[in-house]
Amino acid sequence: MPKLKRAFTCISLALLAAAPLLHAQEREVISELVEIDSAALDRSQSGRVVSYSESLKEARPAVVSVYAKSLGNSLSREELLMQQLFGVRPRRPQAPQFGLGSGVIVSGNGYIITNNHVISKADEIKVQLDSQRIYDAVLVGTDPSTDIAVLKIETAIDLPYIKLADSDKIEVGDVVFAIGNPLGVGKTVTMGIVSATKRQEMGVIDGGFENFIQTDAPINSGNSGGALVDAKGRLIGINTLIQTDGASTGNIGIGFAVPVNLAYSVMRDLVETGAVSRGFLGVGIEGLDEDKAEFFGVDSLNGALVNQVNPNTPAAEAGIKAGDVIVELDGAPVDSPSDLRIRIAARKPGDTVSLVLIRDKAREAIDVTLAERGGDGQIAGTNPLSGARFLEGVSIAALNEDLREAYQVDEAVEGVVITAVEEGSPYARMLPVGMVIQSINGKEVRNPNEAAQALKREGKNMFHVAFRGVNRWVGVEVE
Repeated sequence: MPKLKRAFTCISLALLAAAPLLHAQEREVISELVEIDSAALDRSQSGRVVSYSESLKEARPAVVSVYAKSLGNSLSREELLMQQLFGVRPRRPQAPQFGLGSGVIVSGNGYIITNNHVISKADEIKVQLDSQRIYDAVLVGTDPSTDIAVLKIETAIDLPYIKLADSDKIEVGDVVFAIGNPLGVGKTVTMGIVSATKRQEMGVIDGGFENFIQTDAPINSGNSGGALVDAKGRLIGINTLIQTDGASTGNIGIGFAVPVNLAYSVMRDLVETGAVSRGFLGVGIEGLDEDKAEFFGVDSLNGALVNQVNPNTPAAEAGIKAGDVIVELDGAPVDSPSDLRIRIAARKPGDTVSLVLIRDKAREAIDVTLAERGGDGQIAGTNPLSGARFLEGVSIAALNEDLREAYQVDEAVEGVVITAVEEGSPYARMLPVGMVIQSINGKEVRNPNEAAQALKREGKNMFHVAFRGVNRWVGVEVE
């Protein structure tokens, strides 16, 4: 049976010294730091190409090795207490684990894009450049929904970096190169072509957004987080996983990369706001078969059939109905339900999108202003049970009339309301459900994005809150 395998290697390394895992606190504007060349390739060129060395000279130094160290499972406070009180022998802590992947420097001041699965369990992260110098890496943020993570080297300047291409302009047959550190052998470049685009519903990221570039450029363990570049040496994707035949674990010519447009969008949100915001439409959708296409008057099996419209959502407000078939988004055809879902999520809350749908076998155009996708996949702020993830185990939503009524919040109070607190959250006692956060560190907050931006990801935060008619200040320590 074919199997999908992330191109990530677990190894034993002695070079990892102690380095704190931190979150970047200063927000920077990524568009001012990253160089983008969005021109399409000139595919009309003829003649024999004898080398791509010039194209790769700038790209290769920008790819780094990423070493991730997990300190293992230490003893919990409960185990230590049982040992003290009753002499119970605790389990033996696990030994530290080491992993090897790759990353891509995309700005001269040290921002690096890699895969989330490369560093998801890391307590310490280091990166190694072509110069053989090793630097501590700061974790800026992660987005498990796309398997993207952003690191930063804060102790170096004028680092080599790669230009970004427009991954929407690549075509099947384009020559590409995979650059990384496979199996720890060192910087390696392999060559192939774009085999396919928009590989979706792979089942690799549970509940996530999968929209991979497929390539036959050899990718092996250790390539995860490395660069997929075009013939001009521009970054078009982040190498993420390979498909195997079930009998072997190495490359068989089927590799997948996250398109750079998606990775860049995630990176920009993580750096500039500390959280990824995604558009939300508010519909349930399914695919078409021949019977459904004939019944609803669609001349192909492309598109997304609406089977549910959630109340109080942008779709409901715009008049979308169950039985509509969405066939275009902003002038481009909708290939499938997954295609629509990914493209809506790639837009920002507040964006207005133009949809073309088939209703009663006739085409109809409709504009919809998107809302914020909550932590549970629902619109933030329209249902008392929904909200966007804010802190560990804590969800929040922008106040509206329904929430004011549900939590008995006075009309004079403005802010974001805590809609859910998970059992075991370290903030459960100080941040109960129904509390309204009016400001964070002196900055007024009116929606989850503003709250995420105002929050310090490490250290003490000062919240001005309202709860049960009483205003007060709460100090919240983020670890």
